[in-house]
Amino acid sequence: MSVRILSAADVRSIFTPRLALESQREAFTLLGAGEAVQPPRLLVPGPDSSVSFCYSSRIAPDAPAVSKFGSVNPSNAARGLGAVHSVITVLDPSTGAPLAIINGDSVTGLRTSAATTLAMQQLAPSAGNVLVVGTGAQARAHLAAFAITHPAAALQVFGRDQRAAAEVAAQHGAEVRDDLEQAVRSADIVVLCTSSLAPVIEDAWVTDGTTVASVGSFAPDRVELPPSLLARSTVVVDHRPSALTDSGPVVEALSSGTLTPEAVTDLGSLLTGASTMTRTPTDVVTYLSVGVGVQDAAAAATILSAAEAQGVDTRAALD
Repeated sequence: MSVRILSAADVRSIFTPRLALESQREAFTLLGAGEAVQPPRLLVPGPDSSVSFCYSSRIAPDAPAVSKFGSVNPSNAARGLGAVHSVITVLDPSTGAPLAIINGDSVTGLRTSAATTLAMQQLAPSAGNVLVVGTGAQARAHLAAFAITHPAAALQVFGRDQRAAAEVAAQHGAEVRDDLEQAVRSADIVVLCTSSLAPVIEDAWVTDGTTVASVGSFAPDRVELPPSLLARSTVVVDHRPSALTDSGPVVEALSSGTLTPEAVTDLGSLLTGASTMTRTPTDVVTYLSVGVGVQDAAAAATILSAAEAQGVDTRAALD
């Protein structure tokens, strides 16, 4: 049994931000059309606020089954390690035999940032000022993705570690902001790329017309933006069934009665035209991403096709 092995370097060499964007457009369009097979995620809590996860999906009923298993460990910063680690496995659609094992960390950054910017193309296509809060792998990936989808926008970065923020900004042609409140007040798009258990911005800082995207509120205990913001927002999520049970701010807003399930729209329905959104210049829009397996399934299909075309062919025998 020969399995294709793709390292992080392999993924970065063939899975460009543009390819990532198109893979996510396919993923959410198929999800919105009801063609993708998308079971619920599995979340396994761990020590020190860590959580392990399993995402599985098929982009079509007869497509390969794809599963990503990994973890988010916020305390890794003190160890000098990245917070997120994962591996993606791809199974043959007919036999179920393993076809490929792919470094998941590199895929996660690219597919998550591509999904956010895909959503921003629908929600705030003409934004002139984008603020990214955070300095980790997701922040970096989002800055690179916005350079593709919003090339005319001014990019800004805020981080608690100003030296890290300066490094990230220099790599992506962005400006460092040292006052988070003022940065949020002046931004057209605010993207939160943290794993915080508590809000990192305040509701009052978000001015009329702003679009706020939360990448780190991927579990019920992750609440990096104030749930009260949802009460005065048009709320869009990556996948409605997942967000209603797993997105911390959504779960809290539903529990308090400030948000109803019917008020939540997902990205797939916007892409397929099943839902429409008319936005005035003063409307606040909040987009929340929990992540779903179809994103990895679509990304894996794109990566394996590119690997075949480019001869990236490291293999290992599992039998």
